[in-house]
Amino acid sequence: MEEEKKQPAETENIPEKKTDGDWIDRAEAKIDEAAEKIHQSETYRKADEKLEDVTKKLFRKAGRLWGKLK
Repeated sequence: MEEEKKQPAETENIPEKKTDGDWIDRAEAKIDEAAEKIHQSETYRKADEKLEDVTKKLFRKAGRLWGKLK
């Protein structure tokens, strides 16, 4: 009798895999949507351009220093 009482309680605490999958899919969709909005924003575009300029300047300076060291 004790075993019969424990079995239903154990199965109630187990989450359904289908529900978990739905939550995961929804969360991934929200993240993808937010990332797309960020990538299309003007601020992101400006930051990307600035980062590219800084990277070019850094590598140019490094190239000049590298040439002086040889």
